[in-house]
Amino acid sequence: MANKKKKAKGPLTPADIQKKVQADHRKLVRATFRGSGFSRIDEIVDKQFSFENQASDLDDVFVYENVIVLCEYTVSKSENVGPHLKNKKVFYDKVNANPVAFVDFLKATFPASVDKFPAVYHKSKLQIRILYCSRYEFDSHYKDNVPGIAYLDYPALRYFVSVVDAIRKSARFEIFHFLGLDVKNIGENGKIVISDSSSEYHGSILPEAHSNFDDGYKVVSFYADPDAILKTAYVLRADGWRDSLNLYQRMISRTKVEGIRSYLKKEKRVFINNIIVTLPSDVKPVDPKSNTIDAKSLVDTAPVKIKLPTKPNSVGLIDGQHRVFAYHETLEDDLEIAALRVQQNLLVTGIIYPENTEIAAREKFEAKLFLEINSNQTSAKSTLKQAIGMVLEPFSNESIAARVLGGLARTGPLAGRVQQYFYDSDKLKTTSIVSYGLRPLVKTKGPDSIFAIWDDPEKNMVAEQQNENALTRYVDFCVKTINVMLSAVRANIPAVRWDTDPKVEGRVLATTYINSFLITMRLLIEKGINIEFDGLKASLTGIGDFDYSTYHSSQYGKMAEKIVQTHFSDGSGSASQSTSDPQSASEVANSEGS
Repeated sequence: MANKKKKAKGPLTPADIQKKVQADHRKLVRATFRGSGFSRIDEIVDKQFSFENQASDLDDVFVYENVIVLCEYTVSKSENVGPHLKNKKVFYDKVNANPVAFVDFLKATFPASVDKFPAVYHKSKLQIRILYCSRYEFDSHYKDNVPGIAYLDYPALRYFVSVVDAIRKSARFEIFHFLGLDVKNIGENGKIVISDSSSEYHGSILPEAHSNFDDGYKVVSFYADPDAILKTAYVLRADGWRDSLNLYQRMISRTKVEGIRSYLKKEKRVFINNIIVTLPSDVKPVDPKSNTIDAKSLVDTAPVKIKLPTKPNSVGLIDGQHRVFAYHETLEDDLEIAALRVQQNLLVTGIIYPENTEIAAREKFEAKLFLEINSNQTSAKSTLKQAIGMVLEPFSNESIAARVLGGLARTGPLAGRVQQYFYDSDKLKTTSIVSYGLRPLVKTKGPDSIFAIWDDPEKNMVAEQQNENALTRYVDFCVKTINVMLSAVRANIPAVRWDTDPKVEGRVLATTYINSFLITMRLLIEKGINIEFDGLKASLTGIGDFDYSTYHSSQYGKMAEKIVQTHFSDGSGSASQSTSDPQSASEVANSEGS
């Protein structure tokens, strides 16, 4: 009997697309919590109730030991998230005001769920968090208006999905930190350890005179079990959730983790090369008689005991994250790896911070250390060097350009169109735009730079690399100014062509064209042409008919010259090139193609 042909499916309706987006979003959140060891209470999900005369529902409830996470999902577009969140505020305030009463209410209202709530902990020990998960980014001021909850934005969600996929249940420690939970209040196997705990290791300390680090930094070496490092380490990954400019490390690779894990199971021995970490200042090296050692007074390397506090996110993992996380814990734990996790020892080189070292100083120190270790590797990509440059040399032209591109990616005509995260595809690549389009445009000297038209009383301090607050204002001004130019271009382009998808015929959002628009700005600034929106929009009339296909990746400058000649020339020919910058627009373009 001949097989029946499957009926061809028609195109998805907007409603179908919305349902798929919603289902995919829920799937990612659930995979994150389940993969890191949480269980789900499905008896409560999507059931209407009224708590203290406030109607609401819960999209998901997850439990780990005495931790309860109440989830709200939304796939509303950015402009609708604010009103949705505002409507939830009254309910969230009531839950946060009396979380234990709310848990009791859920048990009473949904009796079938009782057995899935924590049973061995006193209700006063429950740790309850509300988690708002939006599929689309929205204005951050709405978060300020609704405090007291955690926000799992989509980029952070994708980050945690990747981390959980790589290190499974061991990802829970970072999730606890993200939720603002103190590990001292989180139970394990039905118990909560009240006292601060620590692990003690024998090692050695280097005299400060031999380390060449700044005063107060101590360098120690010791062997530690992977279990202790897994519970205490953090990694400043560039695609993570931490709110800092000083993030640079690459995402953890599941392939590398699994490869090392296979090696451990086959060979039953550790890698002999050391891992590099930073340690908090409360790690006190002591001699065999438990006296604190003064590294300044040492002449030779001395034996020490290291007390490592069992405190998540306290040990900065600079080099060796894959070797450490290869020992990760899984839901149904691998018995061989579980044994090795506590039996084997990793050689750790640690740098202990001086007391009262600020977070920003720590992050810069770690970035510099990471760069020293990795900069000579052929795999050190330009994006990595740009990220570290923003930490170590924030006033450099390239660092300013990278920050400006970050702003353009969040607001204005390029919002959502620029590659920001490891999972982004079919978006504008950042490295070329930073190096060839933005860096010459935002440099802090020359008549063809935005800096030339920036009016700020502390402008000279930015040029002299002295004032970070003024630098932030300059970055904001650059973002605003460039968005005016791009908005004028977009106003003269059919909406369908304002897309990065290569399949879109006549698309304008390609690296070549964006760089050309940025170089056009340089030429206009140098010629003294007003770059306010109305004038630019009028001058760029017909830019949609420009022959974009004529220009390719090495022809940014030529395309910019042609745009100026066609739309801004007074008949005297193309705009002149700047001689103040080491590379002219044409030279910049040609260097990219070489």
